[in-house]
Amino acid sequence: MSPLNFLSPFEYKEPQQGFWGPVTSTIDWCEENYVISPYFAELVNATTNLSFYFLSLNLVRSAIVNKHGLMFVFVSIGMCIVGIGSWLFHMTLKYEFQLLDELPMIYVTAIPFAYIFGLETESKVKRFSIYGLTAVVIAALTYIYCSVYKNPELHQASYAVLNFAIVFKSLSLVKNHVTDYNQRHFLYKFVGFALFEFLFGFLVWNLDTFYCSELIRVRRLVGLPFGALLLEGHGWWHILTSLGIFHFILYNQLLNVWYHGLQDQYELVWKLGMPFEVRLKQSTSPRQVKDEKKTVK
Repeated sequence: MSPLNFLSPFEYKEPQQGFWGPVTSTIDWCEENYVISPYFAELVNATTNLSFYFLSLNLVRSAIVNKHGLMFVFVSIGMCIVGIGSWLFHMTLKYEFQLLDELPMIYVTAIPFAYIFGLETESKVKRFSIYGLTAVVIAALTYIYCSVYKNPELHQASYAVLNFAIVFKSLSLVKNHVTDYNQRHFLYKFVGFALFEFLFGFLVWNLDTFYCSELIRVRRLVGLPFGALLLEGHGWWHILTSLGIFHFILYNQLLNVWYHGLQDQYELVWKLGMPFEVRLKQSTSPRQVKDEKKTVK
């Protein structure tokens, strides 16, 4: 019996084979398998993906209502799919769901990658060449990862390269198209904040991996639910990453608004002390924004 039972009255079970059978994924995380529920290999790592789900639904609604364009609708839906895939992967630890977690991350990131690198290209041929080349590279990467080299480090490196390329390209777009000094520096801070959320989550995840055996002992000492709620680093990675992606999408919506010269039509709405939505001002009709976008193009 844990001496901290007055705080956490429930104890962990011993690791066992659960409802989904043996682990077939090429990677397993620090959360012990099936120690809370026989239906969840990793209960905390699975359920923390709800943050992806709820944040992405808000982004989908906002992208439609505020006329941000199909690219942001697709990216927001893709973020939701990533959360669902990650939920299924951590619930089952099956290889097919591992791919449903990892590959959509690459696909969803490739959409804004191709869009942002083709944004300033006036030639439609060059723009669609960028789209086509991106699709070919992603298809080749998928084949290599699924059939030739199944090491998760390939996925992680590819995902990091895509994201940092988008960040650096977006910074040049901010410099070229955001003419207001204060707004330009706000956007620099905004993307820095989103990167901080992502990188801090990555640090927590790596600490969870590096100190796994020690953390397991502390979790068992603390007991449930506080051991699971506070000390599962990969679960915190999910929450922090979903917030980082959410804020990075908002940052790109603001950048897109400035690129099309519509900055006077939109406002950034804050909730709980954080940016929450890039919203049409109430005096601006969706039809007016649509007409102005056509004029800008």
